[in-house]
Amino acid sequence: MSAEESRFVAHWQASDRRARVFLWCLGAALVLLALSLAATHRALSRPREVIRIGCDGVPQLFVPTPQYSEPNEPEIRSFATNFVTALARSDSYSVVNDYVFAAQRMAPRLREEFKREARGRDGRLGAIKIIESLHRRTQIDPSSLEISIDKKDYPWQVRVKGVRQVVGDKETPTQPFAVDLELVRASREEVLEGMLVWRLRSSGEAVGAPMAAAQ
Repeated sequence: MSAEESRFVAHWQASDRRARVFLWCLGAALVLLALSLAATHRALSRPREVIRIGCDGVPQLFVPTPQYSEPNEPEIRSFATNFVTALARSDSYSVVNDYVFAAQRMAPRLREEFKREARGRDGRLGAIKIIESLHRRTQIDPSSLEISIDKKDYPWQVRVKGVRQVVGDKETPTQPFAVDLELVRASREEVLEGMLVWRLRSSGEAVGAPMAAAQ
């Protein structure tokens, strides 16, 4: 059967019928485009959620508000544990590395004061030289530290109590200490933990000279 004899071809040869079909196709395309734009706008306008893994290693879902990157209590506890362990260990063979670790987590003003006291000034020996001259091994069990956190006021208040063990010393095998920290917010691009030590106070024999000077 030729094209001239086909009813189907003859039906669509009329221009008005083709126009109606094209108009329906155009209308359907516009509706689908409008629905797509509405769905895109809805997806972009709703609060975005991000997964953040803190110092404690636990992933958490957050909405990126200005406060979303503020350290939570587990992160503060982990930060205080690592900081005080390095600061109060006073091991003769790791004191330099411990103090470098602690200084990197201090606010600039406190960091400079801490470095001066650790290195020594005004003809006085610094804490590093004093601790290295003792030639002793010490250790602190992080799991035994007692940590209390108060975020009601800013800077945040953290108190850490613990015991430093002197390896091989039978006369004074343990030395108790307590450290009070004031923590402030910091950019996570600068410090992964999102906080710095603004001020610290200490008591007990396990604390070196820089801690007494940085009150």
